[in-house]
Order: sequence, then C-alpha cells, then structure tokens
Amino acid sequence: MKKKNILLLLAASILLLSACSTKTMGQAIDEDIPFNVKEILHKEKVKDGIILLYTTHQKNGQGEFDAMAAAYLKGSDKNGWKNEGHNHWEHYENEHMTVYTDDFYDYDKEGKLESRIPIIFGEIHNQDIQKVEVAGQEEKFEEAAIIEKESGRYYFKRGEFHTARGLSADGKEILKQKQN
Repeated sequence: MKKKNILLLLAASILLLSACSTKTMGQAIDEDIPFNVKEILHKEKVKDGIILLYTTHQKNGQGEFDAMAAAYLKGSDKNGWKNEGHNHWEHYENEHMTVYTDDFYDYDKEGKLESRIPIIFGEIHNQDIQKVEVAGQEEKFEEAAIIEKESGRYYFKRGEFHTARGLSADGKEILKQKQN
C-alpha cells in the first residue's frame, strides 16, 4: 500500500511538472499558429519576441497555393513562447512581386499598449528584381532585406512602410506598388 501511494504521488508530480513546462518556439509555432506552417522564411528579433514570416499551404475556389503570413511570437527560450499576434494569411498573383503590410500590437498585463510593430513583406517573382526598396508617407525609400530560399525569393522590412519597388541590378525600377 505504501509503495502504491509513493508511485501515485510520483506520477502525479511528474504530470504536474510536465503540465507547467514552458513552450519552445517550435511548439508555439506548431500549436498556437492556426495554419499549417509549410516553411519558415525569416525570424526578426523584436523587443519581447520575434516576428515570424512563413508560408502556409491553402486553397480556395480557384485552387491550391502557398500564401504568405506573419506571426508575432512573444517570449524567450527561458520563459517560453506564445503566439500573441492576430492570425491571417494573404495571397494574390503578380508577375513581378507582391506587397503585404501588417501591424502587430504588444500589450501589458493591464491591457495597455506597449508597442506597435509594423512590417512590410512580399514575394519576388521577377528574376530581374535584384533589390527591393520600401517607403512610407514621405516616399523616402529604404532597402529591404532579401531572403533567398529554395522555394523562392522574399523581402522583409520592419517599419511604417506602404510602398515597395523592385529594382534591377543597374537600379532601374521594374515595379512600384502601394499597399492600401
């Protein structure tokens, strides 16, 4: 009887401890993001976490396709990770490149806004585009990071931007597009 009680107490302790463990980033991606994450394209460190750029395989009335999406994961490896962002994907066709914008908001425990994280991102389809620049209200262009993956080429930039332009190697503008 005593052995049985000790084993029962030990099993309950293990169960309790495992239930209180923190989520790894991989677990937060797998369990908290409501879409199938096909490929992680980029992780951008922000104050209290990361912005995750990824693709998800989706379908609608016109067929199946890979859509781009972004997520805000709050936390750390020490304290665990949690998906704190809204969740949606976007997709449209463009022969040159796509332009998406998004904003993530970080709130404290009382519900007060701590920070706003605006981003611009997209997929580059035209092989002649060698550089992507983005601009905000003042139309001052800044270079975006280009991300090369086996699945394609993408770009990303943190900040208040709404316009992106694709440039050739010699600086010629191939496409300039504004996100509404």
